[in-house]
Order: sequence, then C-alpha cells, then structure tokens
Amino acid sequence: QSRRSWIQANFCKRECVKFLPVSRDHHSLAHVISFLRCCCGRLIAEHVGPYSGLLGHGPGPDSTDEEEWYVLRHTSVSPTDAFGLLDFQASTKRTCHYVRLSSDTPPELLVQLMLREWHMEMPKLVISVHGGTESFPLSPRVYQAFTTGLITAAESTGAWILTDGINTGVSKYVGDAVKVYGSHDQRKRNVVGITPWGIIENNSDLIGCDVFRHYQALGNPLSKRASLNGMHSHFLLVDDGTMGKSGCQIDLRKRLERHIHFQKINPRLPEHVPLVCVVVEGGPAILSVVLEYVRRSSPVPVLVFEGTGRAADLLALIHKQTAEDVLLRIQEMFGVERQEASELLNIIMECMEHRELITIFDSESEDLQEADAAILTTSLRGTRASPEEQLNITLAWDRADVAKDNILVYGQQWQAGSLEQTMLDALLMDRVSFVKLLIENGMSMNRFLTISRLEQLYNRVIPIYHLHETRLPAVYRISLIDIGMVIEYLIGGAYRSTYTRKSFRAMYSRFHNPAKGGKETSSPFCNARKSPLTPKTSPSRSHFHRTARPCRQIVSLQEGAVAPQDVKSAPSPEFVCTFNDLFVWAVLKHRQEMAMFLWQHGEQAMARAVVACKLYRAMAEEAKESNMGDSMSEELKKNSLEFGQLAVDLLDQAFRKNERMAMKLLTWEMKDWSNFTCLQMAVSSRLSLFVAHNCTQMLLTDLWMGRLNMSKNSWFKIIASILMPVAIQMLEFKSQAEMSHVPQPQEALQFGWDPGNPGASEQEGATNTVRNERGSRCLCPWTRKVYDFYTAPVVKFWFHTMAFLVFLMMFSYTVLVRLDEKPNIQECLVITYILTMAAEKAREVSALKITKLKVWFSEYWNINDFMGILLFLVGVSLRWHQETRLASHIVYSLDFIFWSVRLLDLFAVNQHAGPYLTMITKMMSNMFYIVVIMAIVLVSFGTSRKSILSPNEDPSWSLLRDVVFQPYWMIFGEVYAGEIDACSKPETCVPGAFLTPFLQAVYLFVQYIIMVNVLIAFFNNVYFDMSSISRKLWKYNRYRYIMTYQEKPWLPPPLILLSHMTLCLSSMLHKHRKASKRGRTGLSKCVFSLVFVSRAEEMAGVLVEVAEKVSIIQDNMRTLDSHLGQLQDLSALALDTINFLSATDNQQQEVARLGKSQPITCHHEQVTHSSCLQIGEITILYLLKYFVLLFCGYDGSLLVIFLFCFLSAMERNNLMRLAHSIPFTPVSLLGGVEVCIYTLEETEAGSSLGDLSSSISTWIQHGRTAVLQPLAHQEVLDGGLRRATKVVCTWAEGDVLKLGSVYVVKAFRPEVVRIWQKVFPISTSLHLCLQEIQQQRAAQKLMQRFNQIKPSSVPYSPRFLDVSLLLWRSDGQWLTVEKNMGGHFRKYNNNTGEEISPSSGLEEAILAFSHWTYEYTNRELLVLDLQGVGAELTDPSMIRVDDKSSSGEMAFGPANLGDDAIQSFVIKHTCNSCCKKLGLSGEVTLMSQKSNSL
Repeated sequence: QSRRSWIQANFCKRECVKFLPVSRDHHSLAHVISFLRCCCGRLIAEHVGPYSGLLGHGPGPDSTDEEEWYVLRHTSVSPTDAFGLLDFQASTKRTCHYVRLSSDTPPELLVQLMLREWHMEMPKLVISVHGGTESFPLSPRVYQAFTTGLITAAESTGAWILTDGINTGVSKYVGDAVKVYGSHDQRKRNVVGITPWGIIENNSDLIGCDVFRHYQALGNPLSKRASLNGMHSHFLLVDDGTMGKSGCQIDLRKRLERHIHFQKINPRLPEHVPLVCVVVEGGPAILSVVLEYVRRSSPVPVLVFEGTGRAADLLALIHKQTAEDVLLRIQEMFGVERQEASELLNIIMECMEHRELITIFDSESEDLQEADAAILTTSLRGTRASPEEQLNITLAWDRADVAKDNILVYGQQWQAGSLEQTMLDALLMDRVSFVKLLIENGMSMNRFLTISRLEQLYNRVIPIYHLHETRLPAVYRISLIDIGMVIEYLIGGAYRSTYTRKSFRAMYSRFHNPAKGGKETSSPFCNARKSPLTPKTSPSRSHFHRTARPCRQIVSLQEGAVAPQDVKSAPSPEFVCTFNDLFVWAVLKHRQEMAMFLWQHGEQAMARAVVACKLYRAMAEEAKESNMGDSMSEELKKNSLEFGQLAVDLLDQAFRKNERMAMKLLTWEMKDWSNFTCLQMAVSSRLSLFVAHNCTQMLLTDLWMGRLNMSKNSWFKIIASILMPVAIQMLEFKSQAEMSHVPQPQEALQFGWDPGNPGASEQEGATNTVRNERGSRCLCPWTRKVYDFYTAPVVKFWFHTMAFLVFLMMFSYTVLVRLDEKPNIQECLVITYILTMAAEKAREVSALKITKLKVWFSEYWNINDFMGILLFLVGVSLRWHQETRLASHIVYSLDFIFWSVRLLDLFAVNQHAGPYLTMITKMMSNMFYIVVIMAIVLVSFGTSRKSILSPNEDPSWSLLRDVVFQPYWMIFGEVYAGEIDACSKPETCVPGAFLTPFLQAVYLFVQYIIMVNVLIAFFNNVYFDMSSISRKLWKYNRYRYIMTYQEKPWLPPPLILLSHMTLCLSSMLHKHRKASKRGRTGLSKCVFSLVFVSRAEEMAGVLVEVAEKVSIIQDNMRTLDSHLGQLQDLSALALDTINFLSATDNQQQEVARLGKSQPITCHHEQVTHSSCLQIGEITILYLLKYFVLLFCGYDGSLLVIFLFCFLSAMERNNLMRLAHSIPFTPVSLLGGVEVCIYTLEETEAGSSLGDLSSSISTWIQHGRTAVLQPLAHQEVLDGGLRRATKVVCTWAEGDVLKLGSVYVVKAFRPEVVRIWQKVFPISTSLHLCLQEIQQQRAAQKLMQRFNQIKPSSVPYSPRFLDVSLLLWRSDGQWLTVEKNMGGHFRKYNNNTGEEISPSSGLEEAILAFSHWTYEYTNRELLVLDLQGVGAELTDPSMIRVDDKSSSGEMAFGPANLGDDAIQSFVIKHTCNSCCKKLGLSGEVTLMSQKSNSL
C-alpha cells in the first residue's frame, strides 16, 4: 500500500482539457462534427474537455481560430492510473514493470522508482539504442554481430539498455537479442522501453493501480499504433496528453540519460556512469539525434552499425570518405527533395566535425574487434578521461579484456604507485581478472600490501563468519589481531597465528600509537584505525575469549608471510605482507575465485591448499552450528573439497616426479604456518584422500618401521629380537640417506646421529654437527643398532602389546581367584602396571595445554583408559578393608572389561582387521536413533504389562528391573510361553490379564519383526557403504596409531617409569647447559674483543704495505695494456686494407669504404653471409659511435680523440665479425638449456694528446656457451616493453657467467617487435637488443664519469649493471641477460620525466644524476627511467634531442621519446641538495631556450 501511494503521489498522467480542432474550417465539417479531431489526437467524442459528449454542437466559429495547442497550457495533471506488472501472453513467461507518467517528470524520481521500487541495480553503463521505428531487414551477419555484441556488453558490465520499447524496428531487434542471448536472471535483464503512451495499442487495458495485466503483443495490422515488445524488462510510458503521436519521450529520455550519466559508477570510484549511443538504420530524425549527442557540453560517443541501412550507412559512408553524389544518395535513401536533402547533408557534415566521437562498426571486416568490445571502447572514448579514470571504469564493468587492449597498452606511462588504488578497488570488488591483469603488468604485491590495506580489506561489508556471530558494534574496526585469533580458533590445536604473537603486537601497538614507541611519519598506516574503540579497550574483546584464546605452548616458531619476521630482526619497521596474507583474506571472506587465483601465486602451493581446506571446513561447521543455512554450509564444504582435491593432485604430481622429495614435502615444517606440516594440517582437516595417498602411506610406513629394513615376517623377527636382544645385531637397518625424508625425534640428536632436518637453521646445523661428531666418537655400531631398534614405533608397539597381554593374563588371574588380605605377586604387578600407565597418561596430558585437553578427551580410547584407571583405583582403595574386599573384587571384575576392550585398539593397526573395526565403529555410531526407538517400544510394553499383571506392588527399585527384564529378552526370541496366558493359573489371574497376550503379540510384531529387521537392513546398508571406503578410512586413522607410538617411550609399563626418570634428567641437563652456554658466551666475547684490537693494529700496517705494491703493479699494467692496444689497432687496420683490395662487388666495396670513413647517416646496409641471415651492420657502428661519444665527452678539445676512437679499426672489425657470425631467427622465447653469450670487453686506448685516454668497448669475436635453467617459481618481472624470466646458471664456459648465480633474461614483447619491424625489417629483435645494450653501456660510461667528478660530500656511487647479448640456441631468439638484483626494487623516475620525492641521500644522488647528464652533454642527452635496487641500476632510457637532419633513424631504442621527454623533465624536475653540490643550476632549461637567449 505504501508503494502504491508513493507512485501515485509522485507520478502523474496528462489529459487534454480543451478541444482545439485540427481543421479550422468548421462550416465545411458541420455535418461530420462527430469526426472532428482535437490537436491532441482524440476525437471530440473521446475528449474530456469543454465539448466532450456534445455531438450536436460544435465549437464556435471564432473561438479558437488563432489559438495553438500546447502541452502545458491545454493539459491537466492528475495522479497516474496505470502501473503494475505486465504479462505478455505471446512471449515467454516473463513479467515486466510499467508505469504511466508525465513527460515532464523529474529524472530523479525515475531513478528512485527504478532503484527503490523496481529493485534495479545502478547501471555501470547506459546504452541508448536509436534507429528505425519501422520494420527493416538485417543481414544474418549484421544481425548476429548486433544482437550478441549488445547483450554481451550489457550483461558483462551491468548496463541499462534504453529503447523505444515498441515491437517494431530496432526495438524489436533488441527484444530478439534478449530472447536469444539474454540471461534468465531477472536482475541482469535491464532493458528499459521509453514509449509514448498515446501510440500504444490497447493502452486502455493497462489502466489500473498496482495491478497485474495480461497484454497481447500482436496488434491490429490496420492500426497505426504499435504494440509493446515483450522482451523488455521495464516500461516508462510517457504521457503528454496526446494520442497517436510520438516524440514526447525524446526530451524525457535525454534528461534521464543525462541524470544517470552524472551518477557515480561505483560507491568506491569517483567516475561517472558512461553513456554511449548505438545507431542501427534510422531515418532523417536519427541524424539530428546523433548531432545532438556529439554537440553536448559533455559529448556522448556514437557507435554506428554499418550495413544496417539508411542513416547508419550514410554516416558510415561520409565518415570514411567524401562522396560526390551524397545529395543524390540522401534523396534516394530518404525519399526527400533536394532542399531537404541539403539540410540533412549539413547536419551530417556538422556531425563529422566531431568525427572522433563517432565510431563505425563494420561487421563484414575481419580485422575489427567484436561488437561488445566496440561498444565499450566507444563509450570509453567519449568519457575523455585520463587512463587512470578509464581503468576505473573498466574495473566497474569487470572487463579486463577492454582494459588490456585499450588502456594497459605498450607506450602508456604510469606514475609510480598509480595502480595501487586500482588494485585495492579490484580486491574489494572481487574483480579477479583485474587483479591478474595488474599483476601481469608489474604490480608488486609486497609494496602494495600493508597493514592498513589488509585491515581495510577485512573491514569490508562482507562479514567473516565467526566475527559475524559475535555481533560486533557497528563502529568496531576489525584488527589483524582479531583475525589472528579467528584463524587460531578455526585451525585449532597448537596453531599460533603471527597476528597474535608478542612481536607483532608490539609492532602493531607502536605503529598505532606513535607517541609511545615510534615516529608518526615513519608509519604508513598510522591512521588505519579511526574508530575510538581499539582491540584492547573495546568491550567486544570479550567475545573472542571463548573462540580464540592464544595457545601458550613453548614452540620454536618463526615468522613468515602470514607469520612475518620478528620486528627486531627486520631491516624495515614495516610489516611485509605477501600473497599468503591475501590468500587467507580471500578464504575467510569466502571469495573462492579470488582464493583460487591467489593460490596460484607465491610458494608453498600444497601448504596453502591444505590450509584453505581446513579453514573452509571449520567455517562450514561454524555456519551449520550458527544456523546460517544449509546452502552456505554446503558451499563452504564444496570449496573445502575443491582445495583438498588440489592438494591431493599436487601431492600426486610431486610423488610421480620424485618420491623422496614428495615425502619430505609432507613433513617439512612450514614457517609461514606456525611450523605445522602439510600432513598435520591434512589430518586436522580430515582430508582422508590426502592421508590415504600412496605417498603419505609410504611415509607412514617408513615412520612405523623406523630404521628397520625388513619386508617379510617382520613381526616374528621383532618379537624374537625383543625376547633375545642378541638377535638385534643380525637385523638389517636402513642407511642415513634412506631415512633423510623421515623426521626424527630430538633424542636422535642427543644419541649422536644427524636426522637431516631440512628446517634447521645454519647455526643449529653447525651445533648438531659438532654434537654428532662427539657422539660418533663415543658410539659403536652395535649400540646404534640397539637404539634404532628400540626407538622404532613398530618395536614399541610389539613391546607394549606383549607387556599388555602379560598384564591381562595377570589381571584375569587376579579377578578369578580369591583376594587375600595382602596382595599376591600377580596383583602387585597389576597395580604397578596400572599406576605407571596412569603416570604415562599424566605425562601426555602435561605435554598438552588446557586448550588441547578437550581434544585428548575427544578420543574414545583415552576415555576408556581414564575410566579403567579410575575404576581400578576405586577397587584398590576398597580391597584393604575386610568389609569392602568383596566390593573391591566386583570392581576389579568390571574394570577388567575396560582393559579387555583395549585389545581392539591393538588390532586397529593391522591392515586386515583395521578396516573391520572402522566399519563396526561406524555401525555403532549410526544405530543410536534406531536403538532409541526400540527402547521406547520396550518401555511402553514393559510398563503396561507389569502394571496389569502386578497391580498391588509396593514402591521398590526392583520395579525398574521387572519392567525391562522380560521384554528385553523377548527381542532375542525368549517369549516366556508359560507366562503368556496369566489366567491359566487362578492364583495369577488378575482383572485385565486377558490383555497381556494381545499386547505381547503387538509388541513382538513391532519389535521383533519390524525394528530388528530394520536394524539388520540398516547394518547391511552401512556394511556395503563402508566396505568401499573402510580401507581409506583405516589409512586415515593409521596416522593416529603411528603418531601415538612415535611419541611413546620405548619401555612399556611398569618399566616406563625409567623412561620418565630419563626425560626428567635430560630436561634438567639441558637447562644447565643452556645457562652455562650463556656464561661462556659472555666471557668469550670479552676475550675476543681484546685479541681483536691487538690484531687489528698489526693488520693495518701490513695492509698499507700491500696497497703500495698493488699501486705500482697497476701502473705497470696500464702501460703494457696501452702498447698492446696500439699493436692490435695497427693489425686491424692492415686487415681492413687487405679486405678492401680483395672486394669484388659494389656492395662489399661500399662496406669496406664505410670502414674507412665516419658514417653521417644511417643506411640499412646488408652484408651477405653463407651461414647466417643478413644483419644491419651500420646499426652496430651507430651503437659504437655513442659509446665513444659519451665517454670522450663533448668538449671541443677532445674532438680529435672522438674521431680517432670512432675510426678505430679494431672496434669496427670486431663488430663486423660479430655481425657476420651471429645467426638470427625471430622466434619467441619458449625455453631451452644451452645458450650463447656475447659480451662487451673494455680496452684501454692511448692518445697522443697529453695524458688523455679513452676506453674502447669491443665485442668478443665468438660467443661463449652457458647452460641456463629457468626457475620453477617465477615472480612477475615484466615491463611495458620486455618480458623477463629468472634463470640460474648451471654451467658456463670460462667466466662468462657465474655458476649457481641467478640472472634475469629479457625478451622484447611480440607487439613491440611488430611495431619496430618498419624501422628494422630484418633482424628486428637483434637490433632492439643491441639498442638496449647501447643505452645501458652509454649510461654506464656517464655514471663512471659522474662518480669520478662528484664531490666527496656525495658519498653514494651508483652503478649500472653489465648487460650481455644472449642467443637462445633452441629457438634462435635474441635476448639480453644481466645479473639478478635481490631486494626492494624501486623506480626513481620514468622516461617522461616524472620522479619520486627523494627521502634519502641515495635517492637525491640518483635523481641528480639525470640532471647532471643533461648539463654535462651540453643539453643533448638525458638519462631517465632510473630504476633498480639500492645503488645498482638497470634498464635506463637514453633521451636524445631530436635531430632534424637524421632521416628517420632510431637512436637509443624504443624508449627514446626525444624532445617531449626532455621538455617534460625540465618542467617536472626539482633540484635537490645533491644538485647544488654538483654545481648545477637551480633551474633546468631547454637547449632551444638557451640558444634563443644567446
């Protein structure tokens, strides 16, 4: 009712209230007054104005001759009388909303109606479809492109489609597209028809307030009105008081589009909703619509579908070319006169003035993109937004493909950190494709993810299930400490999250309270928690005490990704978050697709899969207990199984490749996950498939057997060795290498052999090595065999089993004979056994904390042992008194049952008996409800029978026995036939006794025939169900059995007391050694400091003498190198002369002549070679030109050196030989092992001009071979121009690469190679690689000069890495290779001049280097795009002033942006203190400005 009143209060209809006839000649129409029609389109009989119903009287002859009809003047407004739901009978079973409204309705009310009342979602794009209103044909290809493209663009972005809503023309094609390709989800079908009320066929059938109307879409073919299209989802029926006239909807549609356009596309994004116009066919009016769109203050882009006819084809024709017969085409196309055609042509030409806003889509072209991409690209073009804003729009659309093809493209420059907000929005909006796209484009998650952002992700509206259960206040902000407590609760056990550790809490408190422990400016997240409630002061903190009490167990844990490094040892105070933190966030937020994507990044894939399986399973149980719905619980279980299957698949793949490493992977302590192992986490997750895998079972078998190496009759050998310890020496044991994959207990270290723990630190490994060496000297082989034998779990099992069987025999003897006043030997042994067993159970409980005591009692056998021990202690306490000795004997007898049942657990270890026990356990647990039903039937019959047969019983506890005694035995066939008829004996016949036979018959039928058979059938069903999985469940339970005996002392009760004493003594000894070690460490430090001071003084004098000798040797070597370089240069010149004389054709003569003279311009000369492809040699010479030019400088006094260096025959010939000896095949990098490395070598060349000398870079004549292996776990290293891959050198010829070192191999992207093929048609990749090496070497020379002349007040000396040319022989691909830089990678500026704000002296020095290069080279060169790790830099961009005389040659690679980059640098660079120290001017000027000023 409120909805109905709101619509009627805000939306109105219009009706004409004054009759103005269309024809003013009333005298000629006096005889047909009933056919007079008003200007509103109604007949006089239909009119509601002053002349309504007056068929005999017409209007006065002079009353309205001069008056014109206007909507606002001649219509009245009244509440709307038509809104509700429409059911189109001729279409599918879909309903749509409709409302009749006035043409001047405010668009704000329309949006409120659609969002609040019709529950539509705010659009992220508005597609306004315009075109012909009459029916027109479309070719199949155009129809397919239009329909699929429109629906795909709308549904993938959440767009609204606006049409005229009628069942003809382009609106009908839109409806057909929805019918064929549209989604069945009503929320995604947002096709709004804005239709004039007056042209709708049978519009009177729609009148009614909040009604459900059936509408027939098939109209009258003779009628001029139109029917509504049934595939639209909503209709706005625009009423301006006219009937049969169209056009009133145009203004309302414009205002609605404009209002939606200025709304935010998403609450998190500042961008507005894009609007795009789609034109299909259309008449002359469409041209005016297009003109109006492109001439708006905020222009609207237009997409024209070519090939649809009339206006669309005309726009496409003129957009592509200017035709001479356009007027004739317009006349033929629209059937108009020449004057009107000229007006239409003027409109078209005005549209062409905004040609950039009009896009033509030709479905016949094979090269164009899909229609949906064309629509979205056109809408982006019309926004005129920056790349960042366009990226946000595509993010709201969730169209990563559009962003990849149009925004994140080659050549687009992004400021440092500009994509981080987009990444945060993508994570919050769950845009997996965008997260993937941003990571592929170089987004660093280590830099992006901080504590503040991580908390912002957790404080999203979507709740975490367990936190949601606590009903937190609205102002409460979830902290990472809260998240850590939730993770601990969900995983359970001894798991300890990093977020709850003391080190993290201290750091967290320091950053959120900078006044207490840190500088406010140093914290990147000091304002993360704006809420006044903190985790320590909030009353809601008490909600977490039950769910996430931290475990206090003392375990050696290390911080990692979800467990970060300790604050004291971290080089930076910031918390380093990685993919693990983000992965846990996605799991806790139940974002499965995001979690699956993040799972693929980072390391420890199996560990993360098992952790996700555990978290999802725990959340499913929480959801089920919290009554959050079965669907939610089932979905979480499904996600858990999905990650569990991933873990199983990973284990299977690892096991197939390397069995031993796979088993090591199972027992590896994951430092990132509280030192848990994958196997422990899988067991905690109840991931039976993982535990039952062959790899896990083989590991468990190795754990079970220990170092014993036996396959047949193992039980016989073990029992014989236990009974005769001498036989131990005849057993076969596994070697240490064979047991390297099996984790060993701490006792193994103390006994003297290395367990090979892969998780131990280097310091612990060194300590263990020393300990092992000492132990090896004191141990002999037979004692080691004895230790290995008795510590094997299988030996412990048989030893304990044999002792337990002896105990049972003695206990059975004790209960079968009379108890004497004093215990006999057998009873004393039984008492000793049970007391020592109680001590062992106490030790097990003491090893656990109170948080795991519940877990200990959750196991049945622990409860059984507890009850057996407790009952036995009661019996022992009673046996000492004569009066209670008989009661003690009874207690002993009952207690014997508990210890006898304990034998079943011993059979569970056996692979044949174990599955049966699992099956029996399942049957016992599932029969509960059937037994309860049988008990109800039994009690009801027994009570009635007893009350009838014994009506005069006195109150007694024996009544309870009499009620259930005989009915219970009747279930098993004892029917007590002699007592069925109680009246057979007069003394037992009581009133009502005749009823007992009938009741017994009914009871036996229900209990014996029905319930017992149901129970048997149930057991049969359970048996068949369990028979297929019982072995798998036994394999899963096998882990518990093995771990139980792995942790048990090897001596059984009562000898186990000796093991307990040994453990106490070893613990005391360990504490004593630890205390003495601390004392020795302090003393050794003092002694070492005294010795070090004296030794340092002696070494200082020796170093001074050595330095003097080294200086003399270096001077001699320089002189010798200079002479050798001159001799090599002369020999190279002689070789050139011989080659020139022997030249036979013109091409060879030209090449030889180039060797004698300096080339002025770059011509792409090609030299033939019999064994390789042709390579542009002049490019290599051009490379050498800038090497020498940069090193020698631009001073005029060095011009002779420059010419001499450039004309150096040695360099020229070395480069030519390299060009002739390198084959080239432009194939993409697909992998390979063997590569060839070409390096540049430095040669000192002397000069006759004083003491000036220069270094000459020469290529080695023959490449050196190396073997590279790509790393298995690759980080995202790609840039805008090249793709990078990390490799490790496994072999190298000479010293070209260092063995075992990690290098980075870089290859140009295919799209970059295709672009530069125009410049380098042949050997494009080789030329690009040489240009990159040229840039790096040139920047390296400048950096060397910079470090030489910089003042001593600048202590930093940055350097560029050495880059070499690499040939990947397997596919002939040319790449570059350089050393891998470890650490935090920074980008100081880019090739457009944008730079960071320096925060250290090193950053100031690096930024000042760019300014220095510009001034040092007389404003001709500029080094930008400085990036690297610390003082090590790589991938610079050499920017050169544009040379008008150079005819299209490319200098310094694709990143050289020329004058534009230099001008941008001049504007954006801010001189720092290092610039002043270098004597650089405070204001950077362009070279052209300087020359003009001169």
